[in-house]
Amino acid sequence: MMLRSNIIRQCCTSKFLATTQRTALFIFNRHLSSQQKCHYDVSIIGGGAVGSSLAHLLSCHVPSLKVAVLDARVPNSVSDILGVSSSGDDSGNPAVYPSPRAYALSPKSLSLLGSPILSKLEDAGRIAYYDSMQVWESDGPAVLKFDHGDVDKDRLWQNSFFTSDEDKNLDHRLQNILGAVVEDDIMVSCLWEKIKETGRVDLISPVKILAINAPCRDEDSQGDGHESKVSISYKRTVPGQDVNTVEETISTNLLVAADGANSFVRKTLGTFPTVSLAYGRQAVTCTVEIQDSLKQTAFQRFQPNGPIALLPIWSDDLAKRVGASGTKTYANIVWSTTPEEAQQLMKLSDEILIQRMNDLLQCGPVNVPPLLSDNFKKSMPQPIQNAVNGLEMLSRSMNNGLTMSGITERRLGFCVPPIITGIMGRRFSFDLNLMHAKNYTCPRVALIGDAAHTVHPMAGQGLNLGMGDVECLAYNLKQAVESGMGLDGMAGLQYALQQYESSRQRQVVATMGGIQFLHGAFATTFSPMVHARSMGMNIVNSAGPLRKKLVQVATGFEQVF
Repeated sequence: MMLRSNIIRQCCTSKFLATTQRTALFIFNRHLSSQQKCHYDVSIIGGGAVGSSLAHLLSCHVPSLKVAVLDARVPNSVSDILGVSSSGDDSGNPAVYPSPRAYALSPKSLSLLGSPILSKLEDAGRIAYYDSMQVWESDGPAVLKFDHGDVDKDRLWQNSFFTSDEDKNLDHRLQNILGAVVEDDIMVSCLWEKIKETGRVDLISPVKILAINAPCRDEDSQGDGHESKVSISYKRTVPGQDVNTVEETISTNLLVAADGANSFVRKTLGTFPTVSLAYGRQAVTCTVEIQDSLKQTAFQRFQPNGPIALLPIWSDDLAKRVGASGTKTYANIVWSTTPEEAQQLMKLSDEILIQRMNDLLQCGPVNVPPLLSDNFKKSMPQPIQNAVNGLEMLSRSMNNGLTMSGITERRLGFCVPPIITGIMGRRFSFDLNLMHAKNYTCPRVALIGDAAHTVHPMAGQGLNLGMGDVECLAYNLKQAVESGMGLDGMAGLQYALQQYESSRQRQVVATMGGIQFLHGAFATTFSPMVHARSMGMNIVNSAGPLRKKLVQVATGFEQVF
């Protein structure tokens, strides 16, 4: 009896221990699982156009990576954007005019968005393609005309790291354009909705970043780096709870800063020294109504104070929206000028501002100014005066002859832009600055987009440079994963970051140099330089190979180097 009782007690004890072990193991596994949910392979701070494009590309082409996007805002859904008026009221009616917050995207950048997102933008009527561009100067006869015929169509997918059969269906759309203008809000909303569909990216918003702890270079050089991760602490708003803000911390193998020119990440870490240059200019932007269609053409006229651009944007189909006849045609204005003039433009009445814009855009090519002023020439001996007059006549004849030759040979004369008839909504202004980070990476951290570099908007390369960063970083991370090195250890990740930084800095610095050259060339009023610039523009317009090379670089089909 005693023996039987001991046996029963031992059995009960062993069952209890087994149950306890199973419970402990279950709790441990739950704890481990919860810990794993707080760790990511890639965490992107900034869910705007650049940050969400990177998340989208990684979710499609490197699905094994666990990715998070942290942003201070929750973008509106596409349906909400199409059902909220641009004036900001909640009327439930479609927006009746476009926003001036828009981007000019090259065909290469558009290809990175992919066919589904472009189709969504097209279905919503919120993308405006352009297949030609006209650039002219305010103090000379030169006119630059670019069109889709200057694009080498075979190169569209040749240098693309991310090409799928679905994306190749974009061929007919992207091969015959120079670019497209897309509003910021709907582009970001389309990206977020596509990311949600994949279910491979955690979208954490709205959040306020509280602290970032990243390994320094000394720590990173010790060991294999498995212990050194980036930790991000933030405060997140949780709707529908009594205490609607919670503080959380996540860790990540790689932190990507896509939080704009005033990057919190870049400033907080203090490991990214920058070089800055103020242009001494401001840009004024607004949406305008125009009399006729732009015919898929972008216009830009250069003045000494800065260029004024008239860019195509979506139009309002009245028949579809309210059953009326006709279509309201809109365009975006981006006017770069001095801060003093920008302040004046912001205060002008709509009627006067419309007149000012039309005066500039309706004015075509003119003769180059005299090489030297009359008073200065009168102070010279007569033989020198005669020589200067002869040089002036020669320069004008050559410039006018090259202009006419370009028009005759290419059969592309100067096209007068449509007349502006109204200003829609608010005007915006912002300072123009050049900024470049001396390094784009440090251990387990990378900068992309405006967090790494900002440029003058005159060439429309701001977001396109950021999309180049997105493609290059995603490609190198993909290579690290497929090689088996992964992102957990430092060997594969560091190599990927080095390749990214080296490649992108070459391209960005070269582009910055070109934009800075254009800014200086068109800002000068020194007559001999004006003559030389005008002749240079005419030569570029007439020389097919040179003109096509510029178009290939600007559209993203070729790299500078």
